[in-house]
Amino acid sequence: MDGFNLLAKYKIPTVEYDIAKSPEEAQRIADSIGYPIAMKIFSSKPVHKTEIGGVRLNIPPDAVQQTFTDLLRSAVNAGMEFEGVLVQQMARPGIETIVGLKQDPTFGPVVLVGAGGIYAEILHDVSIRVCPIEKHDAYEMIQELKSYPIFSARGKEYDIDALADVILKVNSIALVESIKELDINPVIVHEKGQGCSVVDVRVIE
Repeated sequence: MDGFNLLAKYKIPTVEYDIAKSPEEAQRIADSIGYPIAMKIFSSKPVHKTEIGGVRLNIPPDAVQQTFTDLLRSAVNAGMEFEGVLVQQMARPGIETIVGLKQDPTFGPVVLVGAGGIYAEILHDVSIRVCPIEKHDAYEMIQELKSYPIFSARGKEYDIDALADVILKVNSIALVESIKELDINPVIVHEKGQGCSVVDVRVIE
Protein backbone atom coordinates (compact mmCIF):
# COMPACT_ATOMS: atom_id res chain seq x y z
CA MET A 1 0.00 0.00 0.00
CA ASP A 2 1.26 3.49 -0.88
CA GLY A 3 1.78 5.30 2.41
CA PHE A 4 0.70 8.70 1.09
CA ASN A 5 -2.58 7.26 -0.23
CA LEU A 6 -3.18 5.75 3.21
CA LEU A 7 -2.61 9.13 4.87
CA ALA A 8 -5.01 10.79 2.43
CA LYS A 9 -7.66 8.15 3.21
CA TYR A 10 -7.51 9.09 6.92
CA LYS A 11 -7.14 12.84 6.25
CA ILE A 12 -3.67 13.09 7.76
CA PRO A 13 -2.13 16.29 6.32
CA THR A 14 0.94 16.06 4.08
CA VAL A 15 3.00 18.59 2.17
CA GLU A 16 1.95 18.91 -1.48
CA TYR A 17 3.63 16.22 -3.60
CA ASP A 18 3.55 14.00 -6.67
CA ILE A 19 5.64 11.15 -8.04
CA ALA A 20 7.70 11.63 -11.21
CA LYS A 21 8.90 8.86 -13.52
CA SER A 22 11.03 11.08 -15.79
CA PRO A 23 13.07 14.31 -15.56
CA GLU A 24 10.49 16.12 -17.68
CA GLU A 25 7.63 14.99 -15.46
CA ALA A 26 9.58 16.09 -12.38
CA GLN A 27 9.95 19.55 -13.94
CA ARG A 28 6.22 19.82 -14.63
CA ILE A 29 5.34 18.77 -11.07
CA ALA A 30 7.87 21.14 -9.51
CA ASP A 31 6.65 24.07 -11.62
CA SER A 32 3.09 23.32 -10.46
CA ILE A 33 3.98 23.02 -6.76
CA GLY A 34 6.25 26.07 -6.65
CA TYR A 35 9.80 26.59 -5.43
CA PRO A 36 11.92 25.69 -3.62
CA ILE A 37 11.10 21.99 -3.60
CA ALA A 38 12.44 18.75 -2.14
CA MET A 39 13.10 15.61 -4.20
CA LYS A 40 13.51 12.08 -2.83
CA ILE A 41 13.83 8.55 -4.12
CA PHE A 42 10.37 6.98 -3.97
CA SER A 43 10.28 3.40 -2.71
CA SER A 44 7.49 1.16 -1.50
CA LYS A 45 10.13 -0.83 0.42
CA PRO A 46 11.86 0.18 3.68
CA VAL A 47 14.97 2.24 2.94
CA HIS A 48 16.97 4.93 4.72
CA LYS A 49 16.91 7.49 1.91
CA THR A 50 19.35 9.89 3.55
CA GLU A 51 22.05 7.24 3.92
CA ILE A 52 22.08 6.43 0.19
CA GLY A 53 21.99 10.03 -1.00
CA GLY A 54 18.31 9.80 -1.80
CA VAL A 55 17.16 13.18 -0.45
CA ARG A 56 17.77 16.63 -1.96
CA LEU A 57 16.37 19.85 -0.48
CA ASN A 58 15.79 23.45 -1.57
CA ILE A 59 16.04 22.68 -5.28
CA PRO A 60 15.67 25.64 -7.69
CA PRO A 61 13.91 25.39 -11.08
CA ASP A 62 17.06 24.97 -13.16
CA ALA A 63 18.28 21.98 -11.10
CA VAL A 64 15.17 19.77 -11.12
CA GLN A 65 15.95 17.54 -14.10
CA GLN A 66 19.59 17.00 -13.14
CA THR A 67 18.50 16.18 -9.57
CA PHE A 68 16.11 13.55 -10.95
CA THR A 69 19.01 11.96 -12.85
CA ASP A 70 21.25 12.08 -9.77
CA LEU A 71 18.60 10.38 -7.62
CA LEU A 72 18.06 7.70 -10.26
CA ARG A 73 21.79 7.01 -10.16
CA SER A 74 21.76 6.83 -6.34
CA ALA A 75 18.91 4.30 -6.45
CA VAL A 76 20.73 2.12 -8.98
CA ASN A 77 23.99 2.29 -7.01
CA ALA A 78 22.10 1.18 -3.89
CA GLY A 79 20.67 -1.83 -5.73
CA MET A 80 17.12 -0.50 -5.51
CA GLU A 81 14.33 -1.09 -7.97
CA PHE A 82 13.60 2.42 -9.25
CA GLU A 83 9.96 3.37 -8.67
CA GLY A 84 10.17 7.11 -9.27
CA VAL A 85 11.10 10.34 -7.55
CA LEU A 86 8.93 12.07 -4.95
CA VAL A 87 8.69 15.79 -5.76
CA GLN A 88 7.52 17.74 -2.71
CA GLN A 89 6.79 21.18 -1.43
CA MET A 90 9.41 22.23 1.13
CA ALA A 91 7.81 21.96 4.56
CA ARG A 92 7.29 25.03 6.72
CA PRO A 93 9.43 25.26 9.87
CA GLY A 94 8.43 23.37 12.99
CA ILE A 95 9.30 20.57 15.41
CA GLU A 96 10.05 17.20 13.83
CA THR A 97 8.22 14.27 15.42
CA ILE A 98 7.47 10.67 14.51
CA VAL A 99 4.09 8.95 14.77
CA GLY A 100 3.62 5.28 14.01
CA LEU A 101 2.16 1.91 14.78
CA LYS A 102 3.52 -1.60 15.23
CA GLN A 103 2.06 -5.03 15.83
CA ASP A 104 3.21 -6.32 19.20
CA PRO A 105 3.19 -10.15 19.43
CA THR A 106 1.63 -10.00 22.91
CA PHE A 107 -0.55 -6.88 22.97
CA GLY A 108 -1.51 -6.47 19.32
CA PRO A 109 -1.42 -3.03 17.67
CA VAL A 110 0.42 -0.27 19.52
CA VAL A 111 0.68 3.40 18.58
CA LEU A 112 3.72 5.56 19.28
CA VAL A 113 4.87 9.17 19.17
CA GLY A 114 8.40 10.43 19.58
CA ALA A 115 11.16 12.81 18.58
CA GLY A 116 11.45 12.56 14.81
CA GLY A 117 13.62 13.39 11.85
CA ILE A 118 17.08 11.97 11.31
CA TYR A 119 17.67 11.64 15.07
CA ALA A 120 14.65 9.43 15.80
CA GLU A 121 16.70 6.22 16.06
CA ILE A 122 19.44 7.93 18.10
CA LEU A 123 17.36 9.72 20.74
CA HIS A 124 14.84 6.92 21.45
CA ASP A 125 12.50 9.55 22.90
CA VAL A 126 9.24 7.66 22.42
CA SER A 127 5.90 7.13 24.18
CA ILE A 128 3.78 4.05 23.40
CA ARG A 129 0.20 2.92 24.06
CA VAL A 130 -1.72 -0.26 23.28
CA CYS A 131 -4.67 0.38 20.95
CA PRO A 132 -7.38 1.47 21.17
CA ILE A 133 -6.60 4.85 22.72
CA GLU A 134 -8.73 7.86 23.62
CA LYS A 135 -8.08 11.57 23.12
CA HIS A 136 -6.61 12.03 26.60
CA ASP A 137 -4.15 9.20 25.92
CA ALA A 138 -2.79 11.04 22.88
CA TYR A 139 -2.10 14.16 24.95
CA GLU A 140 -0.51 12.12 27.74
CA MET A 141 1.80 10.45 25.21
CA ILE A 142 3.03 13.83 23.98
CA GLN A 143 3.54 15.09 27.55
CA GLU A 144 5.60 11.99 28.43
CA LEU A 145 8.28 12.80 25.86
CA LYS A 146 11.60 14.06 27.18
CA SER A 147 11.48 16.60 24.36
CA TYR A 148 8.02 17.87 25.40
CA PRO A 149 9.33 21.22 26.76
CA ILE A 150 10.39 22.32 23.26
CA PHE A 151 6.71 22.54 22.27
CA SER A 152 6.50 25.73 24.35
CA ALA A 153 10.11 26.94 24.33
CA ARG A 154 11.47 30.43 23.64
CA GLY A 155 8.09 32.11 23.70
CA LYS A 156 6.59 29.91 20.97
CA GLU A 157 3.67 27.53 21.35
CA TYR A 158 3.44 24.63 18.92
CA ASP A 159 0.28 22.87 17.70
CA ILE A 160 0.00 19.95 20.11
CA ASP A 161 -3.70 19.62 19.22
CA ALA A 162 -2.77 18.84 15.61
CA LEU A 163 -0.17 16.27 16.69
CA ALA A 164 -2.69 14.59 19.01
CA ASP A 165 -5.12 14.42 16.08
CA VAL A 166 -2.53 12.59 13.96
CA ILE A 167 -1.93 10.10 16.80
CA LEU A 168 -5.68 9.41 17.04
CA LYS A 169 -5.94 8.89 13.28
CA VAL A 170 -3.05 6.42 13.39
CA ASN A 171 -4.94 4.64 16.16
CA SER A 172 -7.88 4.35 13.73
CA ILE A 173 -5.56 2.96 11.05
CA ALA A 174 -4.27 0.37 13.53
CA LEU A 175 -7.80 -0.81 14.28
CA VAL A 176 -9.02 -1.00 10.67
CA GLU A 177 -6.12 -1.69 8.31
CA SER A 178 -4.03 -4.88 8.05
CA ILE A 179 -0.61 -3.29 8.53
CA LYS A 180 2.42 -4.66 10.35
CA GLU A 181 4.13 -1.31 10.73
CA LEU A 182 3.54 2.35 9.91
CA ASP A 183 6.31 4.92 10.24
CA ILE A 184 5.33 8.57 9.66
CA ASN A 185 8.57 10.51 9.98
CA PRO A 186 8.86 13.39 10.14
CA VAL A 187 5.54 14.84 11.19
CA ILE A 188 6.45 18.53 11.37
CA VAL A 189 4.45 20.32 14.07
CA HIS A 190 3.99 24.00 13.23
CA GLU A 191 3.21 26.90 15.54
CA LYS A 192 -0.11 26.82 17.40
CA GLY A 193 -3.09 27.02 15.07
CA GLN A 194 -1.05 26.15 11.97
CA GLY A 195 -1.39 22.36 12.17
CA CYS A 196 1.24 19.87 11.14
CA SER A 197 2.61 18.43 7.90
CA VAL A 198 3.80 14.92 7.07
CA VAL A 199 6.93 14.81 4.93
CA ASP A 200 7.56 11.07 4.63
CA VAL A 201 5.84 7.78 5.41
CA ARG A 202 6.69 4.08 5.28
CA VAL A 203 4.26 1.15 5.38
CA ILE A 204 5.07 -2.53 5.98
CA GLU A 205 2.13 -4.83 5.25
